[in-house]
Amino acid sequence: MYHKSNQRRFVLYIASLILFLFTIFCPFNQSKAARSNAVVIKIKELAKDIQYPVITAGIKNKEVLNKINQSFLNHAKRIKKEDEKVKKQYEHDKLIGIPGPYYAITKPIIRFNQEHRLSVSFLDSTFTGGAHGNTYEEVYNYNINNGNRYHLDDIVRTPKQVDKVNRYIKKQLIKLKESGRYDIFLDEFTGIDTKKDQFYFYHDGFVMVFQLYQIAPYSNGIIHLKVPYSVFK
Repeated sequence: MYHKSNQRRFVLYIASLILFLFTIFCPFNQSKAARSNAVVIKIKELAKDIQYPVITAGIKNKEVLNKINQSFLNHAKRIKKEDEKVKKQYEHDKLIGIPGPYYAITKPIIRFNQEHRLSVSFLDSTFTGGAHGNTYEEVYNYNINNGNRYHLDDIVRTPKQVDKVNRYIKKQLIKLKESGRYDIFLDEFTGIDTKKDQFYFYHDGFVMVFQLYQIAPYSNGIIHLKVPYSVFK
């Protein structure tokens, strides 16, 4: 029982660390979100510790509204299904002494909500045994006018722009490592993947999301790095 409590406290610590790092490097200005073309969002709970956002106002086109809301609900449903799966697996694994309980949970964070754009992160946390759980940040970036989802190659479009962004990020990672606050694995960063990498908007650019272990050890958490438009435009 003590071990189970420690596991959950450790995962909550990592989630808190992620949120703390976010507030340091990419603070969300609520007044800005409210001032221009923002949507109204309510957070709902599909199951225990499985939350998702629902847009309740700000989009007149019902088809667009339903499309975006459905994508958020589908994400929550996917995590709920995974939670049911790992809990079922734990019923077997606990018989051979593996510590638990297993779980899958998710928490949404509104990263950007203005200028006809909406960025919502889901922090998906799982525990299926081992020393600690794992957290993955998946981001949904939408144009609220037409319901189209943005991908990184919609923002960084040309090889020349990609090269500029890569060089900028490399310099920032070196600075983080030299500051002593992060144990950045510099050799692990070989460039952005404009098809797969997660990102979200901020007023003057976008924020790259580096997942656990992607460029730093687990203890450093998920790393968010701002890339101003001025770097590559």
